[in-house]
Amino acid sequence: MKTSLLFSSYPFISGEKVTLTRVTDMDAEALWLLLSDEDTHRFTPEGAVHSSRECAARLRQFDTLFQERRGVVLGIYSTLNQLVGLLEVSHLDRQVESVTLSFMLLPEYTGQGYASAAVRAACDYLLRTVGVHRIQCFVLPINYRAVLVLERCGFVKEGTIREGFLWPDKGIVDLTLYSLLPTDRKPKLDGPAQYF
Repeated sequence: MKTSLLFSSYPFISGEKVTLTRVTDMDAEALWLLLSDEDTHRFTPEGAVHSSRECAARLRQFDTLFQERRGVVLGIYSTLNQLVGLLEVSHLDRQVESVTLSFMLLPEYTGQGYASAAVRAACDYLLRTVGVHRIQCFVLPINYRAVLVLERCGFVKEGTIREGFLWPDKGIVDLTLYSLLPTDRKPKLDGPAQYF
């Protein structure tokens, strides 16, 4: 796994319908809408932010995470260069060559293919360019939209870990584990391997 590629500079990943790249102060308004949305944060370990100051602090945390080489938070941008969500790559395990992926979208962009496009683009980059062997995602079993995205992108359900995680704002929760390995990719007849 070539983590130096992941952390040499913020990745710029182009995919169908989306671009994944660094979130900046220029996206403060859209970031505030995303991070302050209570409904979206029903499915995340942390709660929604309640002030623009907290939102700015979270943006600084993204940069700290990257500088310390612990993870990367990327904005999911539409073709109109509008921030529609966030995708995070974290928990890098260099021995197993694995990473954990998580994502969220602004409510008005759900159901339009942005999450699937972002996950496909990120997985392609991580498997082909960075050389990751295993990509995993933990989701609440009731997060049906995330489950559909992962299944569309070729992830395999490994099982539900019952009452195995403590989420600071939610207490002890069940999480379902999904993973994607290079062998889960299916070749297209007329081109390189793709995710379905």
